[in-house]
Amino acid sequence: MEANVKITSLAFGSRGIGRIDGKVVFVPFAAPGDEVKVEVTSEKKGFSEGVIKELLTPSPIRKPPECVYFGVCGGCSLQHIGYNHQVEWKQRIFEESLRRIGGVGFAGFDSPVPSPKEFNYRSRAGFHVEGRRWGFFEARSHRVVEIEECPLLDQVINSVYKTIRERFSGEDLRPLYSVEIGVSALEKKAAAAFYVSEDTGLPWKELLTGAGLKGFEVRLSPSKKGKGKRIIAEDDSRLSYGAGGCNIVAPVSVFSQTNPLQNGNLLDKVLEYAGLTGKEDVLDLFCGAGNLTLPLAKKAGQVLGIEADKEAVKAAKNNALFNNAENADFICEDSFGWLNRSFKALERRTPDVVVLDPPRGGEPQAAKALSGLRPKRIIYVSCNPPTLARDISLLSGCGYRVYRAALIDMFPQTFHIEGVLGLELAG
Repeated sequence: MEANVKITSLAFGSRGIGRIDGKVVFVPFAAPGDEVKVEVTSEKKGFSEGVIKELLTPSPIRKPPECVYFGVCGGCSLQHIGYNHQVEWKQRIFEESLRRIGGVGFAGFDSPVPSPKEFNYRSRAGFHVEGRRWGFFEARSHRVVEIEECPLLDQVINSVYKTIRERFSGEDLRPLYSVEIGVSALEKKAAAAFYVSEDTGLPWKELLTGAGLKGFEVRLSPSKKGKGKRIIAEDDSRLSYGAGGCNIVAPVSVFSQTNPLQNGNLLDKVLEYAGLTGKEDVLDLFCGAGNLTLPLAKKAGQVLGIEADKEAVKAAKNNALFNNAENADFICEDSFGWLNRSFKALERRTPDVVVLDPPRGGEPQAAKALSGLRPKRIIYVSCNPPTLARDISLLSGCGYRVYRAALIDMFPQTFHIEGVLGLELAG
């Protein structure tokens, strides 16, 4: 079935929204204001899904994409829309998600914070390897789209990636399934982590000497899940960057924000919402290598970071020593498990402020535990508005209200939305 459709808005995930005989149809790579001929590919009870067969009248906010892989590679979904309009629509989706799912009723959203860079902003990237194919996954599949370079990446990564592919072109790469490359911001040099399902004795050092890496590691994970076990480490595979006047250093395999300039703006919002005076006890859940913890420590009385990744916690403790953060401590444990185990002890000394930056799926159990702990303020950082809204709804039902909210556009050209919310006890 085909029909002419007027695209009126965007949904989370960046699909255009139109209607056919009153029924909502979702259309990827459509822009609000487009008039398109749509082929319906799927019929659901309450909506349809379709693809653009012909662009009849382009929207005034539409523009040519920068990348030749756009529409095939699953990394970007908004390159066809001018950047200012991307931010505008992300803000609408952010606010609507919080109001509709989270029950947030206030009107005082901060102005969105656009990325200083629309392209070449990513300081790290994971590439998939499938036989001779290197690149990113196709949208909604695990098929690898082979790419030469990506316009979102720091040019140091593009250059090193190209060299590594060339070096490995004649090798049996069946065990190699992923490569992560990151730029150390303070040195402008790259480090890499190679993930293999079995150790076949590739001549790693010989292949990578002179490839532009300051160091690398090889990690073994037979199940192709998680980080696995480090089996080779050569030179310095750590990445370093500045955050709130602190120097953060961690192995390339440890999580860090991909947009360094926006990470600074994110940190500014967290500190602003926390409203620290130098006396508060702060709890930082899912703290990583101390990206938020250590800048918070500069303005708080005491800060405790909780993180499940052993390597991240080791890095965080070293970072605390290097930055003279004597009032910061770290515990290696799952954040929710630690909250449950320590709940009674914490009740005797409730932290004044809790900061959490959980994985994309959110953490509803931690949200419930926090509502029982009842700190004065909770600062919630999330890259997924629907799960953020769900957790906020749980906290709102336990006596908290949102007093500030901001969109930080950490991921231009993609549908991902980074948000920061401040909650406080109502009344």
